[in-house]
Amino acid sequence: MAWQLIVFSIISTLILIALYFSLFVSAECRKRKRGYTARQLINGYWPYILAATAVYGLVQVQFPIRQHLHLLVNYDCTAYIEQIEGGMVAGFQSMATPTLTYLMTFVYLVFFSSIVIFTFIVLAYTEQTSELKRFSLVFILNYLIAFPFYLLFPVTVTGYALPNVQPLMYELHPEIYSAITMVDPLDNCFPSLHVALMFSTFLVIYGTDLRRYRVFLIFAFPTVVFATLYLGVHWVIDIIAGMALSVFTLHIADRYGEQILRHANIAVVEIERLIGVKETVICNMCACKITTVPHIRSVSCPQCGTCIEHSAL
Repeated sequence: MAWQLIVFSIISTLILIALYFSLFVSAECRKRKRGYTARQLINGYWPYILAATAVYGLVQVQFPIRQHLHLLVNYDCTAYIEQIEGGMVAGFQSMATPTLTYLMTFVYLVFFSSIVIFTFIVLAYTEQTSELKRFSLVFILNYLIAFPFYLLFPVTVTGYALPNVQPLMYELHPEIYSAITMVDPLDNCFPSLHVALMFSTFLVIYGTDLRRYRVFLIFAFPTVVFATLYLGVHWVIDIIAGMALSVFTLHIADRYGEQILRHANIAVVEIERLIGVKETVICNMCACKITTVPHIRSVSCPQCGTCIEHSAL
């Protein structure tokens, strides 16, 4: 059953995240954060988590959406990609072994997801808010820009498009094929979101002080790229397009991120007021306790009138 693979993937992802946490978050940081409660962390970062999850979910249910809205196209763009690069991908399977296939399948399904999720966690936990905002925005933009290509520019996976390339991951086990094809019609190749998100992760983390995690990503990124090519999933052009997409979305985030997030913050504040999310702020002039919503940017003290700049954490 496909659900068994899903359960295995979730458990494995959680184990890897716990391992990353022990390896890449310093003991000093963990000690400093002991004063924070889960409520504070959730209040501070729920908009990023919710937005990223919603966009991710949109792409995962795209196949049923396409069927329901009758958006299924009757053409295939695979031939255009094949004309450009031919059977170049076949070379990546010259070293194929059952052990390597199992390992790369784990990389594709679990290792990749664990890194993306952990990046949200580590940026939030280490209070690198500006980088968390960049990563959240880049994550969302990558999915939103790739989505129309998946709908209107279908490119079949190399394992089912090229005669000299085997669909190693899809034929590894029936449960894998069943779980993947529930949400993926196997023509969502261009651009590669695995590559776009991994490269975006590296570019964002490169600007932080998470040195050990940055070094880890130097090796993790090419490993994921190799897995996508070796398993008979992506074309080389998909890889190039994925990297270009990540550079483009990071540019958009850097140039227009503040404007986008300013408007998004207004919506977040209204949602927090609507659902009753509260945060207590202490005035640094008269020690008055002020109840407000977490993401309001400033609040006036009702007792002394002092304007207090406020952040979620």
